[in-house]
Amino acid sequence: MKSTEKAQVASPSQATPTGRDRRGAAREEVDTTAVIFLINVVSRLTGRILDLSLGGCRIRTDERFPVGIYTRVEIEFHLEGLPFRLAGVIQAIHDKHMVGIRFLDMSSRKREHVEQLIEEIREMREMKQETKNKEQGIANSEKP
Repeated sequence: MKSTEKAQVASPSQATPTGRDRRGAAREEVDTTAVIFLINVVSRLTGRILDLSLGGCRIRTDERFPVGIYTRVEIEFHLEGLPFRLAGVIQAIHDKHMVGIRFLDMSSRKREHVEQLIEEIREMREMKQETKNKEQGIANSEKP
C-alpha cells in the first residue's frame, strides 16, 4: 500500500457468534490492501482485508486462491499507519477469491498491537455513528 493510501474502516460485523459462526472474538470491518505469503508454495497473492479480529481475518484475493485449508500463510498489511505481518493458517475458503485466516503463534507484543488496533477501529466507528445520529437528530428537528 502506498503511504498516501488510507485504509477505510467500515461498519461493524457481527460481534457475537451465531449459527455456524464460532468466533470468540468480535470482528471489525476494514478495507485495506494485504499481501498473503503462501509459505510452503513460496508464492504471494494480493487482496483486501474485509474484516479483522484478534483471532484472524477475512480476505478477498485479486486472483483465484490456489491452495486449500490449513495452508500456512503470513499476512502483511498497513492499517491506521502501522505495518503488520502476522502468521496464520487458511481456516476457510468461502469461494474462489475469499478466504478466512486464523492467526497463529502471535507474540504478546503483536497481540497487544492488534488489540489496540481493533479498539481504535471500534472507537472510530462509534464516533462516526454518534456524529451521524446527531446530524440525523438535527435534520429531524428542523423538519416542520
